[in-house]
Amino acid sequence: MGTITQTIVSTQLVVGDGLRTENAKVTTATAYKRGDLLFVDTANVAKHPTVTAGVVEDWNAIAVSDFTVEQSTYHALNNLEMPIYVQGAFDIDVVTIKGAALITAQIDAVRAQALINKIELRKVVGN
Repeated sequence: MGTITQTIVSTQLVVGDGLRTENAKVTTATAYKRGDLLFVDTANVAKHPTVTAGVVEDWNAIAVSDFTVEQSTYHALNNLEMPIYVQGAFDIDVVTIKGAALITAQIDAVRAQALINKIELRKVVGN
């Protein structure tokens, strides 16, 4: 009798209730991916957090949906905003920075900052 091995991978970003969204202005000529960590500054502009020597700097929101460079430029020029998540539970393995998965060394610090941001980054079983 043979053995069947299977890997389960979840790509679902939202993994709980209690979501809260807001809107923020976008940075022109910037692509955003659903699940990107974002830093919304005091002018209410969403930017990607700075990553220095592998360390993710401050962030306080998560992108709700993909935005192309063309879309963000149009939105910025027309004073339109994009939706962002500011509260809720999300799968840490689906969260990204500029569309790229977090590296193992970044996960604990990003999760710790999530607590300050009222965002829960869960380790979903199967990932």
